Amino acid sequence: MKLDHASYGRLPTQAKCTRCRKKAVVHLPSHHANFCQDCFLVFFRNAVKRAMKLFPVTPRTTILVAVSGGKDSLALWSILTELGYSTQGIHMDLGIPGFSEASRTASEEFAKSRGLPIKVFTLKELMGYSLPEIKRRSHRTICSVCGILKRQFLNRLALKDGFSVIATGHNLDDEASRLLGNILRHKEFYLEKTYPFLPALEGVMPARIKPLFRLESEEIRIYCRIKGISYFAEKCPFSKGATNHMFLEALQLLEVKMPGTKRDFLFGYLADKKPPQPEEVPMKNCTICGAVSYQDVCTVCRIKLEISGESHMLRDAIQDGAKKQEVAE
Repeated sequence: MKLDHASYGRLPTQAKCTRCRKKAVVHLPSHHANFCQDCFLVFFRNAVKRAMKLFPVTPRTTILVAVSGGKDSLALWSILTELGYSTQGIHMDLGIPGFSEASRTASEEFAKSRGLPIKVFTLKELMGYSLPEIKRRSHRTICSVCGILKRQFLNRLALKDGFSVIATGHNLDDEASRLLGNILRHKEFYLEKTYPFLPALEGVMPARIKPLFRLESEEIRIYCRIKGISYFAEKCPFSKGATNHMFLEALQLLEVKMPGTKRDFLFGYLADKKPPQPEEVPMKNCTICGAVSYQDVCTVCRIKLEISGESHMLRDAIQDGAKKQEVAE
């Protein structure tokens, strides 16, 4: 798809591409650069290539791409395929009326149009409840519950099918806003894991990579426009009031006045950090479902028992685990 200089605004008619000196159609304030369409795609590919160098992944490794149907995940799947990586998509239908159907359709149509493999699972079949049902029954913050369940089930499904790497579409905006929130709240545990790569934990989770962490949300939107990627653009109806959005808004205010703030903030923090090391934590098997877990009862079973009104079973399972531990010792 061809862009013209008016597509993204605030670009003088005679502006030249920073790279090739042809007519520019894209203005990137945070880079103090203008690009023609072809050079923007070179810029985009190079950003992902640079990110991929941080990860122990080769083109021979089949990457499981977590696909939501939004611009980030579809752009991620597109660019990884373009760069020659073997991929398979996985989509989780959360059961939110209207929203989930549209997300699923966007994911499946993208895969079909490019001949890419995708597996679709529903939270209802995996958990026994859809997300709206969980929201009605749980006292927990629904965004937190949703994040936990998606991570847990993605890990389990990936390991079941033999995948060693999961790629997610987190971009620079996501990572910078999350970093800001964790710093302001002194969440040291999460700060230690602030890195675009998390190593695998044997039997628990594959390695996780974030190939788009060097790219801003708007840059990904431009890429999708050029590539003709049709994505689902609506926000989750359950995400209203999510604190991450507020931290991003604060960063955006600074970005307007000082282009490059988000980039400097995130990359400055990451500059001296080393990739997290695999955790050396004794693992157990959930006394209810048997899944590998840090605790006697895994997080998925804890949530399931809480929302089903069977908290007494959780207490019994924890006590059983404690007795087994005493016997083992």
